[in-house]
Amino acid sequence: MEELISFLNSMHPVSGSLEAELRDRFRFTKKKKNEFLLYEGEVCRYAWYLQKGLVRCYYTRDEREVTMWFLEEDHMIVLSESLFHQKKSLFNLQAIEDCELYAIHYHDIEAMLRRYPEARQLHQTFTEYYSRLKDLKIRATGMLAAKDRYRYFEKHFPQLLNRVKLEYIASYLDLSRRSLARARGF
Repeated sequence: MEELISFLNSMHPVSGSLEAELRDRFRFTKKKKNEFLLYEGEVCRYAWYLQKGLVRCYYTRDEREVTMWFLEEDHMIVLSESLFHQKKSLFNLQAIEDCELYAIHYHDIEAMLRRYPEARQLHQTFTEYYSRLKDLKIRATGMLAAKDRYRYFEKHFPQLLNRVKLEYIASYLDLSRRSLARARGF
């Protein structure tokens, strides 16, 4: 729990009263490698703080998985559209390593957003972060030639190179495994 509170304080200072409520509302949970936090078509009811492990967000298009992002330790996992509008998710969230997480329910988040100005600031910060993740994805797949995509991934996500399966990297870069192998020089 200390890592979570420290993380939130690094994003925006958290008052003592909000910290106490966060400590009361977040629940510790674990997911084994390949388990899902959420399936496409379900309504997202939680946001998670990832204390340990690695999670990917993906959807299926024409029977192919398309990875949108990877998140590692010390990050919040939020599917804003599904969570805050209580709509069916367009995405799957899958643990790709054993994970330790803290989860907070939608109703608790909504209550804190109404009561605490700093909770609204944190919400804005996370919204901006996910917007940057989308920008990175667009740049990696829509604006670069296939041969340059892997170099882009290496530059922006070097910490993931030995943690993520090549098929997931190919899925993120919108490349076939064969094209990825060529881009990597194998």
